[in-house]
Amino acid sequence: RIRARRRPATPKFIMCKLILALALGASAAKYDRSFEMNVKDTAVSSIEAANLCGEVETAVTDQITAGGSYEQTSAKFAPKSLFTRWVSKNGDPLEVTATYNVASNSAEVDVEYEKSGTTLEASLDSARRGFVSAASLTRTVSVEGRDVTVTPAYDFGSKVASVKAVLGLSSDTDVELNLDSNDVSNRESIDGSLTISHAIDAKNSIKPTFSLKSGDVDYEFTRKLDGDAELNVKATPGKDVNIDWDDAGSNGLWTTSVRMPWGKPVGASIGFKRKFTL
Repeated sequence: RIRARRRPATPKFIMCKLILALALGASAAKYDRSFEMNVKDTAVSSIEAANLCGEVETAVTDQITAGGSYEQTSAKFAPKSLFTRWVSKNGDPLEVTATYNVASNSAEVDVEYEKSGTTLEASLDSARRGFVSAASLTRTVSVEGRDVTVTPAYDFGSKVASVKAVLGLSSDTDVELNLDSNDVSNRESIDGSLTISHAIDAKNSIKPTFSLKSGDVDYEFTRKLDGDAELNVKATPGKDVNIDWDDAGSNGLWTTSVRMPWGKPVGASIGFKRKFTL
């Protein structure tokens, strides 16, 4: 009689089983599922032309959430990534999310901690030699009766330092300034943008963004529809137009996305996304 030798389970295999068990095996849990299909050409000439994507998320307990994502082009028949999220219920707000990337066999940890009005965010990546990939601080202060939120950040991978400042001019209008540079001592390397967000009324808002270096202007219009649905149009003259349209369903949203080069409708790509809440 011949017996097959059982291969020992690898850490990668054990981690996949653990997170999948948390995501799919919790009884009486609430699932938030989304299914997305991106069509690269309207004819869908081959199976590769339809990039099938999916996500599943499960509330295991009131503090732990687990789930995973799938993407046909990058992962084929394996999950793209698996994750677990833990949220503190006592003391200062703390959220920790651990993500395992199956294809690269690497792990990422995102930490968000708030203390005395200051929010600290840090990202750790096992694929990096120094582990820390990015870090930021966010603080809101009041200046002459107006709220100003400042967020300095640093990306250790690209070595880019950035700062974001948001000024609330009124209940309907915010001004956001973004600056970034990979060499703060060189003024020529500084790039940035200025964004003005204005609510026209309860349903309609506009948000132009001006590039401080190139002079390009991005225009964005959002209209709120029934429920959580909305219509969002982004246009950069001379470059492209992006349209996202939500349609509220009985168990979630249908989202139709159109990406079109400026003045070239034949080059448009269409995507569909369905989110189920069960």
